[in-house]
Parts: sequence; C-alpha cells; structure tokens
Amino acid sequence: MANPIETWKSQKHGFDVWPEIEHHANENTPMSKIDSADLERMKWYGFFYRKRDEPGRYMSRIRITAGEMTAPQAREIAYIAYEYGHGIIDVTTRANVQVQGLDIGHVPKVRQRLERVGLTSKQTGHDNIRNVFAHPFSGLMPDELIDTRQLCHDVTDLFVDSREYSDLPRKMNICLNGTSSHSAHFWTQDISFLATQTDQGDVLFHVLVGGTQGQNPHLAWHLPVLVRPDQVVDVTRAILDLFREKGSREKRNRARFRFLVEQIGVGGVLQWLEDHLPYRLLPCVGEPVPASSHDELIGWFRQTDPDLWTMGLSVPLGRMTWKQLEGLALLAKRWGNGELRTTHEQGIAVINIPTGFRDAAATAAAALGLSVQADTFDHNTVACTGNQFCNIAVTETKGHMFQLIQKLRQRALTLHGIRIHMSGCPSSCAQHFTADIGLKGVRVRRLLGTREGFDVFLGGGIAGQVHMALPYRLGVDVDQLPNLIEEVINDYYLHHQAGQTFSAYWREKLQAREASKAEDDDYKPPVWLCERCGHQHTGEDPPVFCPSCAAIRRNFARLEEGAVPAEPQTETPAVPARTDGFVLAAKADALSDSAGLTVEVGGNEYALFRVGEKVTCIDSACPHEGAPLADGEFKDGVVACPWHNWTFDACSGCSLDPPDNDVTSYETLVEDGNIFIRTGKAAPAATTTNPPRPAAARPALATLTVTDVIQETPDVRTFRLDNSAGTLPFDFPGKHAKVCVPTDEGEVWRSFTISSPPCRPDRIDLTMKLNPAGVVTNHLFRNIQPGDTITLKGAQGGYFFDPEKHSEPLVLISAGSGVTPMMAIARHLRETGNPLPCTFLYGARSPVDIIFRDECEALAREMPSFRYFVTLSQPGDNWTGAVGRLSFDHIREQVPDLAGCRYFLCGPNDFMDAMRAELLNAGVLADRIHTEQFHKTKPVTV
Repeated sequence: MANPIETWKSQKHGFDVWPEIEHHANENTPMSKIDSADLERMKWYGFFYRKRDEPGRYMSRIRITAGEMTAPQAREIAYIAYEYGHGIIDVTTRANVQVQGLDIGHVPKVRQRLERVGLTSKQTGHDNIRNVFAHPFSGLMPDELIDTRQLCHDVTDLFVDSREYSDLPRKMNICLNGTSSHSAHFWTQDISFLATQTDQGDVLFHVLVGGTQGQNPHLAWHLPVLVRPDQVVDVTRAILDLFREKGSREKRNRARFRFLVEQIGVGGVLQWLEDHLPYRLLPCVGEPVPASSHDELIGWFRQTDPDLWTMGLSVPLGRMTWKQLEGLALLAKRWGNGELRTTHEQGIAVINIPTGFRDAAATAAAALGLSVQADTFDHNTVACTGNQFCNIAVTETKGHMFQLIQKLRQRALTLHGIRIHMSGCPSSCAQHFTADIGLKGVRVRRLLGTREGFDVFLGGGIAGQVHMALPYRLGVDVDQLPNLIEEVINDYYLHHQAGQTFSAYWREKLQAREASKAEDDDYKPPVWLCERCGHQHTGEDPPVFCPSCAAIRRNFARLEEGAVPAEPQTETPAVPARTDGFVLAAKADALSDSAGLTVEVGGNEYALFRVGEKVTCIDSACPHEGAPLADGEFKDGVVACPWHNWTFDACSGCSLDPPDNDVTSYETLVEDGNIFIRTGKAAPAATTTNPPRPAAARPALATLTVTDVIQETPDVRTFRLDNSAGTLPFDFPGKHAKVCVPTDEGEVWRSFTISSPPCRPDRIDLTMKLNPAGVVTNHLFRNIQPGDTITLKGAQGGYFFDPEKHSEPLVLISAGSGVTPMMAIARHLRETGNPLPCTFLYGARSPVDIIFRDECEALAREMPSFRYFVTLSQPGDNWTGAVGRLSFDHIREQVPDLAGCRYFLCGPNDFMDAMRAELLNAGVLADRIHTEQFHKTKPVTV
C-alpha cells in the first residue's frame, strides 16, 4: 500500500473493530494498551480517542442528519454527557453534536443508548462521509424553494453501514441547500447541491465539487449542469465511485477530492458522470448566485404556517451544559412540538412554537442561560474544540475565544457582522479561511519562551463573492490578539467606502502586501489605570468614562511600562524548622496531578509527583543521560524520560523499561500545604567512576523555515533550517532535536541528531535516513520543500562533546546514519580551530551509502589532527578500502591507546552495546564512553 494508513485499513476494515472495542470495554483497557490502528478504527463508529483528556478518554461525535433532533434524542444525549462524560455538549460547524470525556467502558453503552432513540455516531470520523446537513430551517421557511431534509437522509442511507463507501481515500463533506441564498459555508464542501428555480418554475440543483478548508484550502468548482431532486442520490453515488476509484491513496496531504478535481478537471468529472449515469444531466452555463450575506440563525423566524415560529438560540462557541440541552428538550415538548434543529453555526433552535407561546419559550430559554438576543460577539464568533481535547490542535481555542470576547466587550468594540473564527491548527475545523478574521493556532517564540499564538488572516468569506482569507500577520501572541483585532476593525470603520464589506476592504489593502511576523513589542498601546476602582483600559487614550465604576476621564493615570499596580501585601508565614530530617521542598499547590515538579534541596535536584492522594519523590536525573524526569510525560504513576522515553515508577524509582536502571526514591511528608522530603540517609556518594551528571538544559520549542533540502545519498537528506533569529538554542555538538509532524491522527514526534555545529548558530541541519515505515521521515521526504516550516524541540540530550571538559583524544565510531553527531563534532573542531586529535571510524554498506564522504575526506586532508577510516560490508568491485562490518578489531588497529581516549558511539543499539562492552573490557573508563540511544535497550552488564 502507498502509506501506513492505507496499510492498516487494508489489514482490517474499520467496521471489524467492534469486537475489540467490546473486549476493551469489558476489560477497561487503558488507552496506551490499545493498538494504535484500532484506536483509529474506532472513528468508524464515531468514537475518538483523546490522549490529552487524561488519563485517556473518548469523544462521541453524533450524526444529526439535516440538523433534525427530537426532544427524546436531545434528552438522551444530555444524560449520556452527564452520566458518562464531562457534562458538556458541543455543536459543531457541521451541525453534529459531540460529547467529551467517555471512558472506554462506556463506549458500547453509548452506542446502544443512541441507537435506542434513533441516533448513530457511525462513520463520523476518518476516511468517511461526514454529517450531511441542509439549511437548519429547511421545511419551515416560507420562501424556501425545496425542502431538502429527505434528500439529506436519502444520501446518508447511501453510505451509512456501507463497507464500500466507508473506505474512501480521505474524508468527504456533503450538503444541500433548498433556499435561493447560499452562504459561504456551501462553497467549501466536497459536494454541494444548491437549489435554483428555472424560468419554467422547476426547482433544480446546481452542483459544486472539490471545496475544502484545512491545509490546502480551495473553493469548490461549479459543474455546468443542473440536477433534478430525484437525481441527487445517483449523482452523489457516481461522484463517490469516482473518488474511490481515481482518488490518490499515495500522499495523505494530497488525497482529498479537490486534488482529484485538479488532476482531471471539471471536464473529467462531467465525463465520469456521463459514463456512469443512466441519463444525461441538463446542461447549465449559469452559476449559483454568490453569497451576499451570512445565514441569520439567531432570533425569531416566522414559519410557513404564519402562526408558528422558530426560536434560534445563541450557543456561545457551540458549547452547552447537559442541563441546558435537557432543558431545551423539555422546553421543546412544552412550548413546541418536541423538535429541535442544530445549525452549522454552532447553534440550536426550537421549532414549531405557536405565536402565543413565544414569550414563555424565550423566558424558559433565558432561565437556561440561552437567548434569542445574542450580542455581536456571540453572534459572530466560532471556535473549534482546541487542544483541551483534540489530539492535533496546537493551541487552545474555546478558552482563548471566550477571553478574547470578554476583552473586546470591555473595549466597547462592536463587530457589526464581522466574523471571527478561531481554529487550533491548520485543519480549519472552525473554517477560519472563510471568516472576515481567521485565526489559525501556532506556537510563537517570545523572550520568555514559546507561547500559544495565532496566524491572522483577513478578507475571507463575502466580498462580492466568496473568497478565501489572505494572511495578514503571522505568529501573533494570544495576548496580542485583542489589540490587533481592535486595530484592524477600527481601520475598516474609519477608512472604508460606503457599502464596502470588511473583507472587501481588507482584500483590497492586502493584495500587494506580504504577511509579516508579529514581534514582542507589537500591539502594545498604553495602559490607563482608573485610580478610583483599579480598572485598566488599553488604548491610545483613556476612555471618556470608566466602564467599571463610571469615573470620569480625569481619574485615569497612564500606567508606565513595567509598572505593576499596588496590591495589598500579605505576609507569608515562615515554615518552622524541623528536627525529624524532613526538609521543605515545595508548596503543595505547586504540584499538579498530571505533571512532575523539579525541586532543589541541599544543592541537589529531585522530582516530585502526585500519585493518587500521595506525593512521591525520586531523583531528578535519568541515569541514562541526565534528563530531568519531572519534565517527562507522566501518566498512571509512570514517568517517561523526556529525552529517550525510559520509564520509571514514580513511587519507587524502579526502572520499568529498560529494567535495572533504578533511581532512588525518598520519603515525603505533606503538612499544612507544604511538601517535605527526607534525603539525608539516602544521598549517594560521589565516585570517580560515576561522576555527577551535567545539568540538563531545558529545550526550546520552535518552528523554523526550511532553507534547503540536500540529497546526501539516495535515502538520506539534510533539511537545513533557518535559525538566524536564535530561536533554537544550541550549545554543544552531538545534541538532538525532536521533530513534530502534525497528522490527521495526532502529533507524531521523532528524535534526530543535529549534524551542523553549534558555532554556526544561524542554521540547524537535520540529516536523516528515510524509514520506509516511518511516519515522520516519510512525511518530511514527501512533503517538505524549501520555504516550508518544521516544528521541533531542542537542542537536548546528555550525549554531546564539551570542549572544556573533554580533553582526551576523540574517537568517533558510527554505523550508517549514526554519522550525524560525528559530523557535528568534526565540523565544530574545524570551525573553532580545535587541534584535539580525532579519529573517525565509519561503517557503511556500499560506496553510494557513505554519508558526507567528500566532506570527511577533505577534513582529513586539511586537518592534521583528523583521521578518517571507512569500511564497507558490500564494497563492490571498485572499492579499495577496508571491507567488512565495523568491528572492535578495526578500532584496535586505528587507535593505539584505547584507554587514553574518549569515545562517542552512534548506530544501531546492538552495535553500540557490543562496542561499549569491548571498550570497557579494554580498560576504558565508563564515563569516557558516550552512546546515543533514541530507543530503549537493556544495559550491558560487564
């Protein structure tokens, strides 16, 4: 198969995972113990694993076809959220409903309970067709051309439970709209059927295909045909067959239907339809009327029956409590006919309310905290799930958007139809590309480290016709957003022409402008302090009156940069000295349930963890290379080394994988909100053969631009990254960085040694060999070109050459792609003019597999202190050098004084273990042998 996902899909169909789900539910299997492919297959049943929702919970995405939901269905969803989840319900931008916080044991029960009320979550994720939606008020509007609800159900019946249509190259979005006004939402679907009325009075459908947001946004293409209502299902089936047969399964990032349309063109789609439909479609040159406004879905709407009304309610950012949804179900039964509608604007509506019951219904909704009178912020803001739950989101969203809304309200800013959409990653679940102001989550580097931020896009949505937004500012810190948004909105209000929309105004301004990166000092207007109540106002001038206490303008004083308003001082009581050997380590509230805490006591560092109701303490440094264990992933009482994933019991210090590498544990005592530890009796004594580990450097998270991709050998490339801003600190050669690849299935991190020297801080070189089964290297080799960016964390690791401490002659020993740290060290010696003797022994397979051969041979010619030796296991006829696998005999031949040198080993784990054992037997001190191991291995016993 072309890629790993297609491989596991071919091995077991997504439908066939249900017996495993039931088994895991019965056994209450931890998420970490479930096969990763089966976790993905669970999405065929609408259950999504949520690693960030510790200790590993699941989300159910419930299919609400055409947005139709009954009161019993709404009440059951509310009870499921209350009994099994976190008690919250999210309405999505496809009019789905999502319930977060399920344990694995609840999954079969949730499926049964949904099916009992006529609902399903089946096929709502992965390579399936998502919720088929229509205009939320379809069948209710007096001016509607056609009621599309039944067509939505007919299309859904085509693929739900179909093994054939549940194996697509990627996901597919389908919608229908029976009105004559089509909002921007309908231009970004894979298939859209948009109603139109002919001169003869017939209602037919225009067809749009290939629209998408996400990594590669594109507006849909118009097919120059008209489709009768009775042809919709046939046309849908034919397009799905086209996608299944012709869609690419090679590269996930180019497998969406839009790429197939790009490849074969609109003509190719038409030809396929002509060949596979039993009739000819009616030709049509005219296109759908462009969107002129967004759908109005909040407020009171008179229905076709003039005595009945739809009550469209504002659900801020689509998030409700279970009590609110249960209350709406009761409201719908009491004041309506028991029917509700979910909307693609993350809202909900109660329908069929008689005129006389309008006030009673609105009052009941208000009692639930929901209203038909939303302000401009609740009306015009959208946010996706964010990294609170989503595995692939880079930033939080709903929390940031709630805070952003509150700050903009305090500034008395009015949106007046200007829409702000916030997505936590490039997938664009909040559809930020078709918003007036689109926010895409990124990590940004600031003086105090990396923070959550957003790339800002302007001009999406409606500007004469539907448009994708243009980049305006990149890497905006989340705290800078209120000022930036206030600036661009006020710029529009002050300078736009009459009748010009926000998006049209900014598209005109941005056509010839390149997006710039936001800096620390951007968007920092003065801060004014109300001396009467302490309210702070941000702006070029103080307000006319204080919005908090109504004090007039003269009560405001400018707060100088760096100044902090005085606060009441509280005296912290001193902790009495103890006589029982326990020493204060930290305040109890400084330790969370989900992460460790590094503390320093008596000049030594320790790692604290909270395991259940108990606080535990172990040595801070991993015995492998000294990484700070408190910085590692902590789950179920087990902590993983942040550098190489060695795991330890946080209570006992026992090493779990690999074994026999225990760290010391210490007694703890929690008293009066303080954590004490007793270390004196267990403090290890320093020895010459086991010196203290160097202090572990804290790595930085950075997103760097690729300046060059260098083909070193047929399967080895160097990705050169621009680090001219010093975003990634790099001090010693030999350290590695962890590279992140965001996939549809979550973030995947892999470690790669940096091959460039730290004395060239303007760039970071990552040299790596293609792993045919590797997610990260396959992604990088297939997709990354100069100008793209790579997110990485580093430099880190206890494996490095320190010129001040390592004064012995160096011996660098590597096999295959283990050459990378050796090149960093050799290049550093050359660049710094260090005359330290260095012997580089390298084992490869064939001449074409020798990485950096020309550069190393040049180093040997230019530097008298540098010696270069290569041996090949498959040399070929023209090779005149050493033959055979690199062995200890080669080292003995090339290094006369074995015990007097310092050794750096890199290559397969078995290779390094064997070499290390031979060196120890030859009298080399253990602290002079450095091995780089990205994977766990059992230590060598000598």
